[in-house]
Amino acid sequence: MNILITGGTGFIGSRLANAFIKDRHHVYILSRSSATSEHPYMHYIEYSMDNINQLSWTKELPEDIDLVYNFAGATLNKKWTEAYKDEIVNSRLDMTKMLIQWLSDSGVKPLAFINASAIGYYPTSEIVEYDEFDRLSSSSFLSDVVNRWEAAASQAESLGIRTVFSRFGLVLDADHGAMVQLKTLYQANLGGNIGSGRQWYSWVHIDDVINALLFIGVNQDISGPVNITSPVPARQREFSKVLSAVLGKPNFFKTPSFLIDKVLGERALLVTEGQKVYPSVLLNNDFKYLYPTLEQAMEQIFSEA
Repeated sequence: MNILITGGTGFIGSRLANAFIKDRHHVYILSRSSATSEHPYMHYIEYSMDNINQLSWTKELPEDIDLVYNFAGATLNKKWTEAYKDEIVNSRLDMTKMLIQWLSDSGVKPLAFINASAIGYYPTSEIVEYDEFDRLSSSSFLSDVVNRWEAAASQAESLGIRTVFSRFGLVLDADHGAMVQLKTLYQANLGGNIGSGRQWYSWVHIDDVINALLFIGVNQDISGPVNITSPVPARQREFSKVLSAVLGKPNFFKTPSFLIDKVLGERALLVTEGQKVYPSVLLNNDFKYLYPTLEQAMEQIFSEA
């Protein structure tokens, strides 16, 4: 198959690209800078976002792209000034609009358009459990970003393309994402409850993320929102206990919410609040998790760290 990935040099995109080329699929990665690869199945295509209607980069693509994975977007792990919040939104919408324009003009449509998204779509709650059948309006900056991004991507549906919104939870990996900072805290003996400790962490192991994305790509029965989370979410205090046990570090330090708010500002909600999110679509389609429980995931991550 021929696969197009935006955000293909990022945390998830790069892992997905490597999974595809391992199985001898050709991967085309859109990149803002000039890049090359010695691997015969990895291809980089330079593009510019200065004019999203400029589609000259498409001339470097084969006519028959089978799958499109759209993961491009500014990181959330920077201070959310008003200017940077605009960048978070615009970086996602502009790339998506450019892809939709290309797909509109393309004579051969891909089998699926798989857009990145997030469980930030759902309101934070310590009580309510959500799944893909819940249809909700924006309740925060993050949910507004998700709603607008999914609305832009949904235009692929009108072109007759199966469209999926991959709502990622807290992705666990030893060398990327939130686990890096958490591991540092525990190794400094500062592990423990964050805020109330009752907030839900709907986590998922990186290997299950990649397998889910591969599964979604070839499963023609899956479309619309898909929660990419473990079937067994955990409250933060439970998450903390498991992490401390695996690392062999104490778990008594408590970080109050007001201190995190002071340091992180609006993005503090990423750690002080959460959602209990259930992956109904994956489970209903018999997706098999490698690491369904937090203990299994943590043990695997730190056995190789």
